[in-house]
Amino acid sequence: MTSNVPSLNHPQLSPHARYRWDSIRRQHQLVFPEGLLILNETGTAILKLCDGRPLDQLLQELQEQFHNSVREQEVITFLRTLVTKGLVNDIAPS
Repeated sequence: MTSNVPSLNHPQLSPHARYRWDSIRRQHQLVFPEGLLILNETGTAILKLCDGRPLDQLLQELQEQFHNSVREQEVITFLRTLVTKGLVNDIAPS
């Protein structure tokens, strides 16, 4: 079963996906060729940290930003969903 679980060691936004703030609709969005996802505050914070840093550092930063109210398993599930959809990649450490 673990072969179906995407790796999440160093998540990075895929080249064909990008974050943007839509000032007309006043919403955070993840835009990609097939469409877009509207993001809440936590989803936005997660994506902004998907820059290739180690996952444990990403989780630590989220805990600091949200005063330890972020559930790590929910973040990992969110990231795995984005990896499965090709919107986030796991990159090799630099």
